[in-house]
Amino acid sequence: MQDEKNFLAGLFDFSFNSLLTRRIVKLLYIISILGGGIAVVACVVVGMQHSPAEGLINLVAGIVALFVGVLFVRVLLELALVILKIAEGIDRATHPGN
Repeated sequence: MQDEKNFLAGLFDFSFNSLLTRRIVKLLYIISILGGGIAVVACVVVGMQHSPAEGLINLVAGIVALFVGVLFVRVLLELALVILKIAEGIDRATHPGN
């Protein structure tokens, strides 16, 4: 319950004192995987309606695109976390009393 209050308080923190990125990275990663999987299934179904060969081509291309897309999202999310860690390190170095 306390975590939910902190999340909502951070969501409406207009001074940007608390960072929400660390809290929502897992959620964004899961959403990207599920969204990509749903998109691949939809493309395969549409392809199968046209012809079985097109469905199989869409399946192979969709799996490759899903892998590349998930890899790309993972790298971007990790980059965001690294930037946050750098920013916190700079903040600690410039404000040693805090």
